[in-house]
Amino acid sequence: MVLAVGALLAIVAGVAFLMAAAVVALVLAVVAYLYADRMVLRVSHARPVPPDDEPRYHNLVEGLCVSAGLHKPDLFLIDDEAPNSFATGRNPAHAAIVVTTGLLRKLDRLELEGVLAHELSHIRSNDIRVTSLGTALVGLPLMPAGSLATRLLASLLGRGRERDADLGGVRLTRYPPGLAAALEKVRRDGSAALPASRATAHLWISSPLDTDAGAARLEERIAALRDM
Repeated sequence: MVLAVGALLAIVAGVAFLMAAAVVALVLAVVAYLYADRMVLRVSHARPVPPDDEPRYHNLVEGLCVSAGLHKPDLFLIDDEAPNSFATGRNPAHAAIVVTTGLLRKLDRLELEGVLAHELSHIRSNDIRVTSLGTALVGLPLMPAGSLATRLLASLLGRGRERDADLGGVRLTRYPPGLAAALEKVRRDGSAALPASRATAHLWISSPLDTDAGAARLEERIAALRDM
């Protein structure tokens, strides 16, 4: 967007404006790369979780990280009764997993392990870099524009990343029914009413803003897991 404005000004006032816009865009991209995950955590009202507060959460992530050969991400919690989760960060060495209180309360051990393996799959594939940058550079600036941000992010990031993470999570746990049962509870209990949800909806294991088409995709994911 900055470059587009600079290009328009360059037509009127010269190439200097385009050069200035390019410099500003570069600075914004660097800042977004370094701080996108912090922006996401802040707008989501996520808080860090000490091991003593949620030992099951920490223990499951630690065990999965050993199996996956990953550095343990920082763990966060959002106070919301709807079960949901997402991963963010700039790379596997600087990553975070966020879950809701509803997810921890409503899922049994195997279901929670399936969800956490799904999020670790996002981290291992490093698609968190793209999603976090997309939130910082597109989602948050366009948040007042409502559904425009949602549509742009969906087109930029693609719809297949959650299915890919389902498969990656199952390869890690070797237990498809756990994730399938977890997604069924996510579907049944609805979406979370989260702050800045239009900017961050694409991050969640099931988007809080899913339409009928999104709900159908979730059903397809559950069916695919049950067929494994």
